[in-house]
Amino acid sequence: FHAQGGIGLIASHLTLEGPIKKDRGSFMLSGRRTYIDILARPFFERLKDIGYYFYDVNLKANYKLGDKDRVYLSGYMGVDKFKFQNSRGSFKAEIPWGNKTATARWNHQFSDKLFANTTAVYNDYNFASNFSQNTFAIKLASGIKDYNAKSDFDYYTSSNHHLKAGVAYTNHTFIPNQISGNVDSIVLDPGNAFVKYAHETGVYLLDDFDHGLHLLRVARVRCLLQ
Repeated sequence: FHAQGGIGLIASHLTLEGPIKKDRGSFMLSGRRTYIDILARPFFERLKDIGYYFYDVNLKANYKLGDKDRVYLSGYMGVDKFKFQNSRGSFKAEIPWGNKTATARWNHQFSDKLFANTTAVYNDYNFASNFSQNTFAIKLASGIKDYNAKSDFDYYTSSNHHLKAGVAYTNHTFIPNQISGNVDSIVLDPGNAFVKYAHETGVYLLDDFDHGLHLLRVARVRCLLQ
């Protein structure tokens, strides 16, 4: 196990890493956070609250299931946030945005020449603007959420051909400019009225041929024949 960290003028970070099981798997976890919002407070004494900061977290792990199977996991979450509040507290603004993503990959070796990677990916991005004045509040939000699955196959032939093939599918969810708010007891909440969905699929086949080695072998054959 190993730990490493640092404290800076505007940000600090920490990283942890070590084995999950000896000779089978390992992990790494890291995070950081800025404190610009705390350092800026003395310079804005006339305001009740103002600031900006961000933090993010990374995670990676791998595990060997057997001689021919390995699993890889990774994740990321990052958030930025700006906030403002006047001295009387009557007006408030908060603008957060960030991204979350996670990936799981399974690597399987069928033989010395054929192996496959099967991957599942989740991604979620959100942006929001929140404003309030006394009894009035409004929120404008947007986002994109994806679910992705794909399989890739690699095959190495004995004739300088590297064959690749795969299939992929992605489910998109788009949330453009969704508005909500309230004035006293009147509430505006359209729900998912603006949510859009899309599906994306793909199939590919690739033949990577090393022409240089092929010509070199042909030249060797000609020399032997002469």
